[in-house]
Amino acid sequence: MKNNEASVFIFIASVFLGVLISSNMSFANKSKKVVYLSSKQYEDAYRKKSALLNEINDINKQYVDLKNNIKDYDKASEDFNSTKNQMQNELILNKIQLGTVDVIGQGVDITLDDSGNQISASSEDANFREVRTIYQVIHDFDMRGVINDLKCAGAEAISINGQRIVANTEIYCNAEFLLINGVKISTPFNIKAIGNIDKLKTYMLSSENHMQNLKRRSIYVKLKTSKDIKIPAFKGELRHSKIK
Repeated sequence: MKNNEASVFIFIASVFLGVLISSNMSFANKSKKVVYLSSKQYEDAYRKKSALLNEINDINKQYVDLKNNIKDYDKASEDFNSTKNQMQNELILNKIQLGTVDVIGQGVDITLDDSGNQISASSEDANFREVRTIYQVIHDFDMRGVINDLKCAGAEAISINGQRIVANTEIYCNAEFLLINGVKISTPFNIKAIGNIDKLKTYMLSSENHMQNLKRRSIYVKLKTSKDIKIPAFKGELRHSKIK
């Protein structure tokens, strides 16, 4: 009896397994359906494939070209910015050298004033009064000498009582005044110069320049150093009538 039940069970299991295998084979055959093309259809499909491949190649080439163009544009932009910055820096340097912009830096601050000493002389000693006028008063040639000394010491910018000294600055006596850049200025004269502090101070205090000669004439002279010298821009007109 038990053998019969086992046989029946095996039979049923075999039938069920056969059905499953048959179903899977049928599904596989359906999923792997083979499509047959005619020669014309094959040629059309091949042409479309070739056209698509050519189009893809063209797009890839355009992509590479555009990418290279972008690199060139970026480089050109960097070069332009670099050139622009260089030109701006040169323009600033030119303006500084011309004196047309305000500048700040380290340097020296010099004060000059006519001598306060009075020469003892009787009313008939007119020659002594003339001596005082000549030797105890600051003249235009004195100021030009001091300015030239500052330039020799490496001053990069100079001003006198706020008047910027430029290439065509003229310094003349005008009665008790000095005429600088067409502007009358009176004592005390405040001279500011931007440059290396040590060089300016050492040179200006040496015994062989004009400032020390002023001291020997009892002219008031005071020099101090500063790391915050401010010199204003030249306000006049730069004249270059002979330059072409």
